[in-house]
Amino acid sequence: MKKFTFYFLFFIIIESVSCTKENDVQKLSSSQQSSATKGHYIGEHFGGGIIFYLNKERTHGIIASTIDFEEPEPWARKDTLIHAHAAKVGAAANNNTKIYLALGASSSEANDYAVNECMGLYQNGYNDWYLPTKDELNEMYLHKDVIGGFRPFAYWSSTEIDANTAWWQNMGTGLQDSQDKFSSYSVRPVRYF
Repeated sequence: MKKFTFYFLFFIIIESVSCTKENDVQKLSSSQQSSATKGHYIGEHFGGGIIFYLNKERTHGIIASTIDFEEPEPWARKDTLIHAHAAKVGAAANNNTKIYLALGASSSEANDYAVNECMGLYQNGYNDWYLPTKDELNEMYLHKDVIGGFRPFAYWSSTEIDANTAWWQNMGTGLQDSQDKFSSYSVRPVRYF
């Protein structure tokens, strides 16, 4: 009878351990599935760059290029009121279109400007790059360590103030300020998904 009791207890212990491991595997599988359905994440290499902004559902957002343009660019080569005043996240395409329509394509490298460079960029299989808005640029600053490669200098936004000035942000200090459009500052393009 002792032998039977021993085997019975042994069987019960093995069965309970086995069930616990099976439950752990089921929990792991469901957690893996839920992480797969959570969507994208900040810092993910995706769509030709690095995601730095996401909507609440984590399905759409903004991607930063992994590099700046080699040379700093002016915002514009002439004083013109363009009405590219949108500062909010998601408005860069609208600002860039207004700027490009007002200033046109540059005829030479010497006449190039920030938006023209962004809209002419073909990088990592994508050609829909924009100069970020003031608020998008600030989101980039908040995630600059995740994006990487920023210099502690001023970067242009696509947000205009008036005919002579536009917004920029210092990626070293976070300061946002205005400057005349002829000044040459760094440019980091973004795209939407």
